[in-house]
Amino acid sequence: MKRLSFSKVYVSIILVVYFSGCLIFQQRPDPRAPVEVTRQEEIFFWEILDYRNSASGESIPQWLDYFLDGGIAAVEQLEEFENYYVFVSMNSGNNLNALEQWNTGFSPDLDFARLAAVRIENRFLHDARSYPDNEYGSYFLALIRSASDALWQGAVRDGDFWLLRRFYDADGVVLNWESYNYFILVKVERDVLTPQITTLLRNVGPEEPLSTDQQRAVNRVVEQFFENF
Repeated sequence: MKRLSFSKVYVSIILVVYFSGCLIFQQRPDPRAPVEVTRQEEIFFWEILDYRNSASGESIPQWLDYFLDGGIAAVEQLEEFENYYVFVSMNSGNNLNALEQWNTGFSPDLDFARLAAVRIENRFLHDARSYPDNEYGSYFLALIRSASDALWQGAVRDGDFWLLRRFYDADGVVLNWESYNYFILVKVERDVLTPQITTLLRNVGPEEPLSTDQQRAVNRVVEQFFENF
């Protein structure tokens, strides 16, 4: 049952996302910092202690197994998700009953906007060469707000699962903490989500005019948005 992983999982400043078996906490760069920002990272490893229906011999779902090892990109490589964009909502804590209630109350109609907003934001962060508010100007904050407030269509809940994991320091010896991690899988057909995002990107109204460089940076990401989405 135990599974000690030594690959990396990145934790963003807004939402915790697990890509594999180790965590990296990244500090957000100072807006006054130069273009080249050095990121300080702290690494942890984990092992699985228990999971839903483990006593009865149930296996961890394939989508979650892929997500733990390779993140969203790995899940989307599965044949069953060939024509879908996949999102995973995750919540953690020491009270499994509370997490079960969160799971029961999760609604794609209400909760998908947050998942979409984070993924859209991360797409822009991926191409950012400096602090994003500087590089993209007021477009960046307006984009996040628009994505969070949008009425998205087509999101379908496709599974959920929980794990109990123990986390270690990078040396794999010193115990740090244990927690339950609850994962909810949501999918949207690519042909349904793509035009919605395209419309959103084109209709974002920045509160302040963008500089020439900021507009150029925004256009660069928008034109190639789905290549790394």
